Amino acid sequence: MTGLHYFFRHPSPVYFSIEKLFGRISNEVALDGQKQFNVDVVTLPYTTKVSTMRKNISYTKRNQAFVNHITGDAHYCIIGCDNSNINVLTIHDCVLLKRYRVINPKYWIFKWFWYDLPVRKADAITVISENTKAELLKFTRCRPEKITVIPDFVDPIFTPAEYHFNGDLPRILFIGSSVNKNLDRLLDAIRDLPVRLDLICRLREEQKTKLANYGIQYTVSENLTDSELLKKYEECDLLAFPSTYEGFGLPIVEAQAVGRPVLTSRISPMKDVAGKGARLVDPYNTQSIREGIQAIIGEADYRKELIRSGFENVARFQLKDVVDQYVSLYHQLLEKRRKKE
Repeated sequence: MTGLHYFFRHPSPVYFSIEKLFGRISNEVALDGQKQFNVDVVTLPYTTKVSTMRKNISYTKRNQAFVNHITGDAHYCIIGCDNSNINVLTIHDCVLLKRYRVINPKYWIFKWFWYDLPVRKADAITVISENTKAELLKFTRCRPEKITVIPDFVDPIFTPAEYHFNGDLPRILFIGSSVNKNLDRLLDAIRDLPVRLDLICRLREEQKTKLANYGIQYTVSENLTDSELLKKYEECDLLAFPSTYEGFGLPIVEAQAVGRPVLTSRISPMKDVAGKGARLVDPYNTQSIREGIQAIIGEADYRKELIRSGFENVARFQLKDVVDQYVSLYHQLLEKRRKKE
């Protein structure tokens, strides 16, 4: 069997979506009945800081296999992988290059160590959307043929649940704490609407003040288990996901899989991920968000159509299909290496 190591960043209590994604993928590859790969998960020992990057790179070097897959975020660790091995890098987004201006030294640190050097080092790069591929080609000199788009998958625990719309006080589910999730515009959009917010995020003080001033009923929670998150989807009447930036936008397909209408942004990758199973709005326009929510809560036939289209859409994002795409890529790289030898 060929050794295959998945490298995970150091654990965080807040950011863990990459680990959930590749935890399932690595398990499925390991459980493959044909036993094609000897799979191991390697977790980096240090949270990424300038002072710990070298240590994480050295740790990667000491724990590499013949096939190494850096699963995201700590892209720089691929520098520790030998060129004689097969090295795969997954880049989920290019948000680090949007966070700082070009005149900021941090921009260049991230560009060199998270994008330019890792992209050059990798034998293959996977991205989770066409949007991320386009950004990577824009920001780096990566050859297009080096990049493979393999989407996220919807966890099999998200299955259709009975739906009884609450017409008196619809419950809107919102997920995410970062600025790009766009909670502030959502609050402005639903002001005076008879709705209740179910927030899965960490609220800033000014957001708590706005909720109070607007008189919006809400509940807030954090760090939910998978089963608790599933229950939130089952209890909601619709998902509001008017994000201004994503690598993929997993809540869209999670809500669709459960059978809930979705409101999301009319920009990539959200509109591409959602297909026809969502109300698309301008995330920078409060009135557009408001009209989208009013359309969903006000029209029963429209809700049914969104739900039906959502069920059709999630068929594109099944776990087995995504795993098969990764395994196929590994085999392509192995075959290419054999031909060279």
